[in-house]
Amino acid sequence: MDLEVRALSQSHNLKISIVDLSESVQEIIKLQDSNSLASIALGKLVIANCLIGADLKENNKVTSNINGAGLAGTMIAEFQNKTVRGYIQVPNFDLNEIKEKDGSPLSQVVGKIGFLQVSKDINMKEPYISKVQIVNGEINIDYMYLLNQSDQVPSLISSLVELNEANEVIKAAGIMIQMLPGHSEADIEFLEEKLGSLDHLLDTLKKTTVYEELIKDIASDAKILEVNQLKYKCTCSKDKVLATILLLGEDELQNIINTDEFVEVVCDFCKLKYNISGEEIKKII
Repeated sequence: MDLEVRALSQSHNLKISIVDLSESVQEIIKLQDSNSLASIALGKLVIANCLIGADLKENNKVTSNINGAGLAGTMIAEFQNKTVRGYIQVPNFDLNEIKEKDGSPLSQVVGKIGFLQVSKDINMKEPYISKVQIVNGEINIDYMYLLNQSDQVPSLISSLVELNEANEVIKAAGIMIQMLPGHSEADIEFLEEKLGSLDHLLDTLKKTTVYEELIKDIASDAKILEVNQLKYKCTCSKDKVLATILLLGEDELQNIINTDEFVEVVCDFCKLKYNISGEEIKKII
């Protein structure tokens, strides 16, 4: 079962969020039919997007869009109402295109020349949009830079996507630790000393599923605020497809109606096919 755990340490001015999305990431990479490196990159994007949206209210949505001119092209992740979905433009690039001299495989998949954009829709007139240049294509670093630039919040994000030889998810999880307003240098030093290295944190995250204990190991006074179940769910619908078709323009729509053709629309996220008839279009224009 996928889940999120959110906690707060008043003594050390820390906010801690952990998500385990192993089942959801498995469903997403299966639908996207992605190779191993594409699966890892997309999984990390979905995890990071979920972490930054963990405290959203019901019906609010956070969407991340990243394109660094890498092998994967554009990747998109959405989180809303405790559900996630993800999309990758080029899920099966040639793995032989990864070159050791060009940096880490992840940075080559994501790319280093482009932008990370995060849109938070909190049911206002317009969504709140943050956009930064990609730092190094390692995803977690790029998100930490975005949070520091847009919200001025010192943040640590770490995640892992572990696959077996059949490209199936063994573990997909992540943690985000943020300093609260009013934090001191002593709080930062406490966190640095407590965590040691990211390798140690990832190793612990990999081995445990008792995330409340991991949080208590980081800050013994931490109070668990929420534990929620997460799952994969695509939010596409026929109504949304019809709204998209209306963007085709009056002449093209009229031509479809006159010839009684079907318009096939395939959801990028779940690959569900919608066949819309001319008669259906006639009813909405």
